Amino acid sequence: MLHLVTICAGDAVPRRNFDARVHSLFSSAANLRPAKSSRLLSLLTAAQPDLPQGLRLNTPPGFSFESLRIGEIVTCRDGLLHFEHSLLTIDLRPAVRWKCDLPALAAHMQDPSVLAAWQSVAQILDARRARSATRLPAGQLAASSRMDAGINGLVSATRRCDLAETGQVAGLIGLGPGLTPSGDDFLVGYLAGLWCAVGISQPRVEFLSALGKAVVRLSRRTNDISRTYLYHAAHGQVSSRLASLARAICRAARSNLLQAAAEAALQVGHDSGAHSVRGLLLGLSAWDGHLSL
Repeated sequence: MLHLVTICAGDAVPRRNFDARVHSLFSSAANLRPAKSSRLLSLLTAAQPDLPQGLRLNTPPGFSFESLRIGEIVTCRDGLLHFEHSLLTIDLRPAVRWKCDLPALAAHMQDPSVLAAWQSVAQILDARRARSATRLPAGQLAASSRMDAGINGLVSATRRCDLAETGQVAGLIGLGPGLTPSGDDFLVGYLAGLWCAVGISQPRVEFLSALGKAVVRLSRRTNDISRTYLYHAAHGQVSSRLASLARAICRAARSNLLQAAAEAALQVGHDSGAHSVRGLLLGLSAWDGHLSL
C-alpha cells in the first residue's frame, strides 16, 4: 500500500466527501471526474504547479499515476481518497488551501517599471516563438492564421469594452492541436491578464463578466481537460506558474526573478505555456498599454 499526503489543494477541490471516476492518466497527473460535476479534479506530482482544481501530492521520485486504471471508481471519505483497483491512498487532511488573487495585483501598465517588466517577458516569449516557428508543420499555418485573426478581434473588443463582441471567443475555443488546444491556452492567459487589470472600472468589470460567461458557455466545444481550465480562468483562477508570472510583471520584479517566472510558465506542455503567456501579456495590456505581440 502506498500512502500519499496532499501538500496543497486548490480552492475548487471539494471539502466534503465525494465520488469520482478516473478520467485520464499521465505520468505526472491523473484527472478525476466527480460524480456531480462536469469539471475535472487533478492529482499532481510534487513538482507540478498548483491548480485551482489540483491536489499536489508528496510523491516519491519516479512515481507515475499511470499505474491507475481509467474508469475506476474513486471515493473520498473523511479526507481520505481511495481507489477501486489500487492500494494507493491519498490523505487530503493536511493540505494547505491554495487560491490566487489576480485582481489584487492591480496591473498599472502605464508605470514605466511595469511596462519594462512586460517588455522583458515579451522578448523572452518572442525568442521562444522564433525557435518554434521553424518547426511549425504546414498544416498548422492556417490554424495559426485563424488564431491571430481571432485574437486581434478579441483584443479590439476588449479595448472598447464592447459587450456585444464577447462572442469573439467562439473562434478560439478548441482551435489548434494539443491536449489543451492553442486557442484555449491563449484564453486562459488572456483572462488572467484581464483579471489583473480590471480594477474597479464598471465597464471593465461588466465586460470581463460577460466574457467569462461566454467562455464558460462556449467551452462545450472543447475537451474536458481544457474546459476545466477555461471555467476556472473565467472565474479568475489559474495555475500557480501563470499567477506567479503575472505577479512578477505587475510588481516589476528583478530581471532574474522575472526570467525565472517566465521560463517556468513557458515550460508547460509543448506550446501551451507559450500561448498562455502570450494571452497573459495581451490581457494585461489590452485596456491601458495597447501593446501587441
